[in-house]
Amino acid sequence: MTRALDRLVLNCLRRVQGSLVIRTMLCCATFTSAVSVYAQSNAPVALTIQRPEGRLLAGDIIRLSFHLGSPAQPVAGLFGVSFELKFTASPFLQPLTPDQVVSGSFLEPNTYNFARYEPARNSVALAVSRKLGASGQNGYGEVLIYSFQVTPEAPRGTEVCFALDNVTANDSLGRAIPIVAGPALCLKVAEVAVDAGPNPFTPNDDGSNDQIEFQREGGMPAGWTITIMDREARVIRRLANGVSTWNGRDEQQRDALPGVYLYLIQN
Repeated sequence: MTRALDRLVLNCLRRVQGSLVIRTMLCCATFTSAVSVYAQSNAPVALTIQRPEGRLLAGDIIRLSFHLGSPAQPVAGLFGVSFELKFTASPFLQPLTPDQVVSGSFLEPNTYNFARYEPARNSVALAVSRKLGASGQNGYGEVLIYSFQVTPEAPRGTEVCFALDNVTANDSLGRAIPIVAGPALCLKVAEVAVDAGPNPFTPNDDGSNDQIEFQREGGMPAGWTITIMDREARVIRRLANGVSTWNGRDEQQRDALPGVYLYLIQN
Protein backbone atom coordinates (compact mmCIF):
# COMPACT_ATOMS: atom_id res chain seq x y z
CA MET A 1 0.00 0.00 0.00
CA THR A 2 1.60 3.26 -1.11
CA ARG A 3 1.69 6.05 1.45
CA ALA A 4 3.39 9.07 -0.10
CA LEU A 5 5.09 10.49 -3.14
CA ASP A 6 8.37 12.32 -3.01
CA ARG A 7 11.39 13.23 -5.14
CA LEU A 8 14.91 11.93 -4.96
CA VAL A 9 17.89 12.79 -7.12
CA LEU A 10 20.86 10.45 -7.49
CA ASN A 11 23.91 10.96 -9.64
CA CYS A 12 25.84 7.86 -10.63
CA LEU A 13 29.40 8.30 -11.92
CA ARG A 14 30.98 5.05 -13.01
CA ARG A 15 34.25 4.40 -14.73
CA VAL A 16 32.96 6.61 -17.48
CA GLN A 17 31.74 10.03 -16.54
CA GLY A 18 27.98 10.41 -16.30
CA SER A 19 25.18 11.07 -13.92
CA LEU A 20 22.32 8.97 -12.68
CA VAL A 21 19.39 10.81 -11.17
CA ILE A 22 16.64 9.19 -9.17
CA ARG A 23 13.21 10.57 -8.44
CA THR A 24 11.45 8.86 -5.68
CA MET A 25 8.04 7.45 -5.21
CA LEU A 26 7.80 6.36 -1.67
CA CYS A 27 5.33 4.50 0.37
CA CYS A 28 4.84 5.05 3.92
CA ALA A 29 2.21 5.12 5.72
CA THR A 30 -0.35 9.91 20.70
CA PHE A 31 -3.61 10.57 23.52
CA THR A 32 -5.47 12.54 26.13
CA SER A 33 -8.69 11.71 27.83
CA ALA A 34 -9.95 12.56 31.24
CA VAL A 35 -12.12 11.02 33.89
CA SER A 36 -13.07 12.73 37.12
CA VAL A 37 -12.67 11.00 40.47
CA TYR A 38 -13.74 12.38 43.83
CA ALA A 39 -11.52 12.02 46.85
CA GLN A 40 -12.99 11.86 50.33
CA SER A 41 -13.32 15.63 50.21
CA ASN A 42 -15.48 15.25 47.06
CA ALA A 43 -13.01 17.42 45.14
CA PRO A 44 -12.87 16.24 41.50
CA VAL A 45 -9.79 14.18 40.64
CA ALA A 46 -8.92 13.31 37.03
CA LEU A 47 -7.95 9.96 35.60
CA THR A 48 -6.14 10.79 32.36
CA ILE A 49 -4.58 8.97 29.44
CA GLN A 50 -1.17 10.52 28.96
CA ARG A 51 -0.09 11.55 25.46
CA PRO A 52 2.92 9.53 24.25
CA GLU A 53 5.85 11.52 22.94
CA GLY A 54 6.41 11.85 19.21
CA ARG A 55 4.14 11.27 16.25
CA LEU A 56 1.97 8.23 15.69
CA LEU A 57 3.34 6.20 12.76
CA ALA A 58 2.21 3.05 10.99
CA GLY A 59 3.64 0.07 12.84
CA ASP A 60 3.97 1.92 16.17
CA ILE A 61 3.10 0.52 19.58
CA ILE A 62 0.80 2.99 21.38
CA ARG A 63 1.54 2.99 25.11
CA LEU A 64 -1.52 4.21 26.99
CA SER A 65 -0.54 5.38 30.48
CA PHE A 66 -3.43 6.09 32.86
CA HIS A 67 -2.67 8.69 35.53
CA LEU A 68 -4.83 9.57 38.51
CA GLY A 69 -4.86 12.97 40.19
CA SER A 70 -2.35 15.80 40.18
CA PRO A 71 -0.35 17.79 42.74
CA ALA A 72 -3.23 20.26 42.97
CA GLN A 73 -5.91 17.53 43.11
CA PRO A 74 -4.65 14.36 44.80
CA VAL A 75 -6.85 11.36 45.57
CA ALA A 76 -7.29 9.97 49.09
CA GLY A 77 -7.41 6.29 50.04
CA LEU A 78 -7.39 4.80 46.54
CA PHE A 79 -7.30 0.99 46.63
CA GLY A 80 -8.47 0.00 43.15
CA VAL A 81 -9.72 1.30 39.80
CA SER A 82 -11.56 -0.46 36.99
CA PHE A 83 -12.93 0.75 33.67
CA GLU A 84 -13.79 -0.23 30.12
CA LEU A 85 -11.64 1.18 27.35
CA LYS A 86 -13.53 1.35 24.05
CA PHE A 87 -11.64 1.83 20.79
CA THR A 88 -12.22 2.30 17.08
CA ALA A 89 -13.16 -0.79 15.12
CA SER A 90 -10.34 -0.76 12.58
CA PRO A 91 -8.27 -3.43 10.84
CA PHE A 92 -5.28 -1.15 11.47
CA LEU A 93 -5.56 -1.09 15.29
CA GLN A 94 -4.95 -4.12 17.51
CA PRO A 95 -4.80 -4.33 21.31
CA LEU A 96 -1.87 -6.27 22.71
CA THR A 97 -2.59 -9.49 24.57
CA PRO A 98 -4.13 -9.06 28.06
CA ASP A 99 -0.97 -10.27 29.75
CA GLN A 100 0.72 -7.08 28.54
CA VAL A 101 -1.17 -4.92 31.06
CA VAL A 102 1.17 -3.39 33.66
CA SER A 103 0.44 -1.81 37.03
CA GLY A 104 1.53 1.79 37.40
CA SER A 105 3.84 2.99 40.15
CA PHE A 106 1.13 4.86 42.12
CA LEU A 107 -0.53 1.73 43.55
CA GLU A 108 2.65 -0.35 43.70
CA PRO A 109 3.90 -2.45 45.35
CA ASN A 110 1.62 -5.43 45.94
CA THR A 111 -0.93 -5.04 43.16
CA TYR A 112 -3.09 -7.22 40.96
CA ASN A 113 -4.00 -6.13 37.46
CA PHE A 114 -6.52 -7.44 34.99
CA ALA A 115 -7.32 -7.09 31.29
CA ARG A 116 -9.96 -8.80 29.16
CA TYR A 117 -10.20 -8.12 25.45
CA GLU A 118 -13.76 -8.23 24.11
CA PRO A 119 -13.50 -8.11 20.29
CA ALA A 120 -17.27 -8.17 19.77
CA ARG A 121 -17.52 -4.91 21.75
CA ASN A 122 -14.27 -3.34 20.50
CA SER A 123 -13.27 -2.84 24.10
CA VAL A 124 -10.85 -3.93 26.79
CA ALA A 125 -11.92 -4.28 30.43
CA LEU A 126 -9.07 -3.06 32.65
CA ALA A 127 -8.55 -3.04 36.41
CA VAL A 128 -5.82 -2.64 39.00
CA SER A 129 -6.06 -3.15 42.75
CA ARG A 130 -3.81 -3.35 45.75
CA LYS A 131 -3.57 -6.74 47.44
CA LEU A 132 -5.65 -7.74 50.44
CA GLY A 133 -4.32 -6.20 53.64
CA ALA A 134 -2.67 -3.23 51.92
CA SER A 135 -3.84 0.29 52.68
CA GLY A 136 -5.26 2.81 50.24
CA GLN A 137 -2.88 5.22 48.55
CA ASN A 138 -2.95 9.01 48.86
CA GLY A 139 -1.59 11.31 46.19
CA TYR A 140 -1.40 11.04 42.42
CA GLY A 141 0.41 9.14 39.67
CA GLU A 142 0.34 6.35 37.12
CA VAL A 143 -2.10 3.54 37.94
CA LEU A 144 -2.11 1.37 34.82
CA ILE A 145 -0.40 0.89 31.42
CA TYR A 146 -1.89 -0.85 28.41
CA SER A 147 -0.77 -0.85 24.79
CA PHE A 148 -2.14 -1.11 21.26
CA GLN A 149 -0.37 -1.57 17.95
CA VAL A 150 -1.03 0.34 14.76
CA THR A 151 -0.41 -2.13 11.95
CA PRO A 152 2.35 -1.38 9.42
CA GLU A 153 -0.31 -1.26 6.69
CA ALA A 154 -2.17 1.68 8.30
CA PRO A 155 -2.49 4.47 5.70
CA ARG A 156 -1.54 8.02 6.50
CA GLY A 157 -4.50 9.81 8.08
CA THR A 158 -6.01 6.68 9.64
CA GLU A 159 -7.93 7.83 12.73
CA VAL A 160 -8.26 5.77 15.91
CA CYS A 161 -10.35 6.82 18.91
CA PHE A 162 -10.50 5.73 22.55
CA ALA A 163 -13.19 6.34 25.17
CA LEU A 164 -13.58 5.44 28.84
CA ASP A 165 -16.76 3.86 30.15
CA ASN A 166 -18.09 2.04 33.25
CA VAL A 167 -15.41 3.56 35.46
CA THR A 168 -15.38 2.62 39.17
CA ALA A 169 -12.98 3.09 42.07
CA ASN A 170 -12.90 2.05 45.71
CA ASP A 171 -10.98 2.49 48.94
CA SER A 172 -9.52 -0.29 51.10
CA LEU A 173 -12.89 -0.88 52.80
CA GLY A 174 -14.65 -1.36 49.48
CA ARG A 175 -16.38 1.99 49.60
CA ALA A 176 -17.02 3.53 46.20
CA ILE A 177 -15.14 6.58 45.04
CA PRO A 178 -17.34 8.31 42.43
CA ILE A 179 -15.75 8.61 38.98
CA VAL A 180 -17.01 10.30 35.82
CA ALA A 181 -15.73 9.24 32.39
CA GLY A 182 -14.13 12.04 30.41
CA PRO A 183 -14.16 12.81 26.67
CA ALA A 184 -13.05 10.45 23.93
CA LEU A 185 -9.58 10.78 22.44
CA CYS A 186 -8.92 10.50 18.70
CA LEU A 187 -5.51 10.21 16.96
CA LYS A 188 -4.36 10.14 13.36
CA VAL A 189 -1.49 8.24 11.78
CA ALA A 190 1.09 10.75 10.59
CA GLU A 191 2.82 10.77 7.23
CA VAL A 192 6.13 9.01 7.51
CA ALA A 193 9.28 10.85 6.48
CA VAL A 194 11.35 8.86 3.97
CA ASP A 195 14.74 9.88 2.61
CA ALA A 196 17.57 8.44 0.54
CA GLY A 197 21.19 9.43 0.49
CA PRO A 198 23.76 10.32 -0.44
CA ASN A 199 21.96 11.94 -3.33
CA PRO A 200 23.46 12.11 -5.88
CA PHE A 201 25.62 9.01 -5.46
CA THR A 202 28.50 7.70 -7.58
CA PRO A 203 28.70 3.86 -7.72
CA ASN A 204 32.12 3.63 -9.40
CA ASP A 205 33.76 1.40 -6.77
CA ASP A 206 36.10 4.12 -5.56
CA GLY A 207 34.98 3.67 -1.95
CA SER A 208 33.12 6.99 -1.82
CA ASN A 209 29.32 7.31 -2.23
CA ASP A 210 29.17 3.93 -3.98
CA GLN A 211 25.65 3.14 -2.77
CA ILE A 212 22.50 4.87 -1.64
CA GLU A 213 20.54 4.05 1.53
CA PHE A 214 16.77 4.36 1.82
CA GLN A 215 15.61 5.46 5.26
CA ARG A 216 12.12 5.52 6.78
CA GLU A 217 11.16 7.38 9.97
CA GLY A 218 10.59 4.74 12.61
CA GLY A 219 12.59 2.15 10.66
CA MET A 220 11.81 0.04 7.63
CA PRO A 221 9.15 -2.54 8.61
CA ALA A 222 9.89 -6.19 7.93
CA GLY A 223 8.31 -7.40 4.73
CA TRP A 224 8.38 -4.04 2.93
CA THR A 225 10.04 -3.82 -0.50
CA ILE A 226 11.86 -1.07 -2.36
CA THR A 227 11.35 -1.08 -6.13
CA ILE A 228 13.71 0.99 -8.29
CA MET A 229 12.48 1.94 -11.76
CA ASP A 230 13.68 4.00 -14.69
CA ARG A 231 11.73 6.96 -16.04
CA GLU A 232 9.64 4.63 -18.19
CA ALA A 233 8.56 2.75 -15.02
CA ARG A 234 10.58 -0.32 -16.01
CA VAL A 235 11.77 -2.22 -12.93
CA ILE A 236 15.53 -2.05 -12.52
CA ARG A 237 15.93 -3.60 -9.07
CA ARG A 238 13.84 -4.82 -6.15
CA LEU A 239 15.19 -4.74 -2.60
CA ALA A 240 13.52 -6.95 0.01
CA ASN A 241 14.09 -8.88 3.25
CA GLY A 242 15.42 -5.87 5.10
CA VAL A 243 17.83 -4.71 2.36
CA SER A 244 17.65 -0.91 2.15
CA THR A 245 20.73 0.03 0.10
CA TRP A 246 21.25 0.09 -3.67
CA ASN A 247 24.62 -0.19 -5.40
CA GLY A 248 23.41 1.14 -8.77
CA ARG A 249 23.13 -2.28 -10.42
CA ASP A 250 20.10 -4.06 -11.91
CA GLU A 251 18.76 -7.52 -11.09
CA GLN A 252 21.46 -9.10 -13.31
CA GLN A 253 24.13 -7.08 -11.47
CA ARG A 254 24.77 -4.92 -14.54
CA ASP A 255 25.62 -1.28 -14.03
CA ALA A 256 22.57 0.95 -14.43
CA LEU A 257 23.02 3.79 -16.88
CA PRO A 258 23.46 7.29 -15.49
CA GLY A 259 20.09 9.00 -15.48
CA VAL A 260 16.89 9.63 -13.54
CA TYR A 261 15.25 6.82 -11.56
CA LEU A 262 12.18 6.37 -9.38
CA TYR A 263 11.80 4.31 -6.24
CA LEU A 264 8.69 2.93 -4.62
CA ILE A 265 8.60 1.75 -1.00
CA GLN A 266 5.59 -0.41 -0.24
CA ASN A 267 4.27 -3.08 2.08
